[in-house]
Amino acid sequence: MRIRYRRSLTGQWYDFLGLPIRALFMGPVGYFGLTSMRDERMGRAAQFCKGRVLDIGCGPGNLFIKKFIGTDRGIGIDVYRYEGVEHIVESMTDLPFGDASFDTVSLIAVGGHIPKSLRKQEFEEFARVLRPGGQLVMTEGEPITQYLAHQWQYFYCSMRGTVDMDHERGMREDEQYCMPKAELLSYLNTPPLKHVLTHAFQWHLNFIHVAQKITPANPD
Repeated sequence: MRIRYRRSLTGQWYDFLGLPIRALFMGPVGYFGLTSMRDERMGRAAQFCKGRVLDIGCGPGNLFIKKFIGTDRGIGIDVYRYEGVEHIVESMTDLPFGDASFDTVSLIAVGGHIPKSLRKQEFEEFARVLRPGGQLVMTEGEPITQYLAHQWQYFYCSMRGTVDMDHERGMREDEQYCMPKAELLSYLNTPPLKHVLTHAFQWHLNFIHVAQKITPANPD
């Protein structure tokens, strides 16, 4: 079931016009009636989540599940021990869940953090835990602006005496700030996954990609 994005049309226009302020100065918490970039990204992704949800790379506080999905129908996992993360896994290539355990697997702005050498294996594992007909929901930005945004956030947080989450955990040599779109779509179109939708938002600088787990036709 697709849920409605929890923001009025007027509020969405206010966020749209205020995007430069949100991107440069707000951080993860909204104010002055504006929604933070993080919360808008999570709220829009939640529209495409159905049934039982597994959030990959949930980050500090497991916020996507707790704020937008509900702990009664979702679970967040991470490889890094951020504060508030209850479920730590050693490797995303060997998830501690049985086959077809979830209706939705979500990756909210974490695609580039999947090590290049492990991406094929990890997407195969994400597909394994999806039920037939289930969906993989993934947000990813535009590479140039994502790189600039991460550098700005590092500088801005340093000026305020705080540390942003990416620099808290560090970046491995084979990680990126953003996964290239062509590469991303190749994984989302590798059977049993089939890319079915791309939705642009935040001035077409951020995207939601949805792939469905397709069951092979019965030859009989």
